[in-house]
Amino acid sequence: MHRQVLGFWKAGSIVAASALLVLHPVAASPRLVSLAFNSQLQSPQQMGADELRQKLTAAAGKRIVLDERATNALGSENVILAATQSGAVDVSVLSGSVVSAVVPELGVFDIPFLFRDAAHAKAVAQGPVGAAIAAKFADKGLTLLAIGRQGFRNVTNSKRPIRSPEDIKGLKIRVIPNPIYQMTFKALGAEVVPMEFPLVYNALKDGRLDGQENPVPTIAGSRLYEVQKYLTMTGHFFAPIVFIANRATFEQLAPADQAALIAGAKAGAEVTWQAQLDAASLEQVRSNGMDVIEKVERQPFIDAVKTLDPEFEKRFGKDLLVAIRSTQ
Repeated sequence: MHRQVLGFWKAGSIVAASALLVLHPVAASPRLVSLAFNSQLQSPQQMGADELRQKLTAAAGKRIVLDERATNALGSENVILAATQSGAVDVSVLSGSVVSAVVPELGVFDIPFLFRDAAHAKAVAQGPVGAAIAAKFADKGLTLLAIGRQGFRNVTNSKRPIRSPEDIKGLKIRVIPNPIYQMTFKALGAEVVPMEFPLVYNALKDGRLDGQENPVPTIAGSRLYEVQKYLTMTGHFFAPIVFIANRATFEQLAPADQAALIAGAKAGAEVTWQAQLDAASLEQVRSNGMDVIEKVERQPFIDAVKTLDPEFEKRFGKDLLVAIRSTQ
């Protein structure tokens, strides 16, 4: 019948063709939407992305097909972020500390020792502060869909156990290329080396780095116990992950599909908030020879970075920091 319609159209029978198209509409093809993240398998990013794909497929599977790409298939997180801004990638799940380079307001999550625990961070992310930050994404060509949890970050090294800021002094520590991360570890006395994560393992192995800092699941999943001896549970930064979409792509979706994508992202984020990954990861790194210093007196570390408070107040506003600290 479709060939007959085209034949009539070519012959000039526009009225007849139109009537046939009304009687026999051609089903629209599903829209292909790309989804990317760069992290280890079984990471919060993958867990969140998988849940997003499943929820979106259930809600809009006849209209949207999600093409999920993981690990290093598309490059570093910075590469994926740039691709999401440009529209080469439609949706991505990325470390908040990477995205804050583009959306500076998100960097408030990077402030060391700001959050008491994951519940505190979640209340901030899902409250008025999170909503205000979400509004800042539009000007960057992005739409914030949801904020999830990667975990609290902890420091590893190959030289000595770290029990106080004095033990960090002089160590070559890799950090994310993020200004707050860099100034924090400089305040702690480290020799700071900004570096993309895919390069870190080899740099630790050949001695260009003494240590690095990451959530425990990342340390375990990346097998850093093969090139690091000591893990100290400093919990110095809370690490969010963000579910973001290219703004133009998102705005081209039908309202129902926009709602389905947001709902899927929120479901994916909730999976990361609920996941209990540290215990199994700690067992993994211990069984592979790492010495884990779990009980750390945090106050000396907090005192060591107090000199940064005026800079944080200048960047984010004293009232905002007070609001975050008072969030229950």
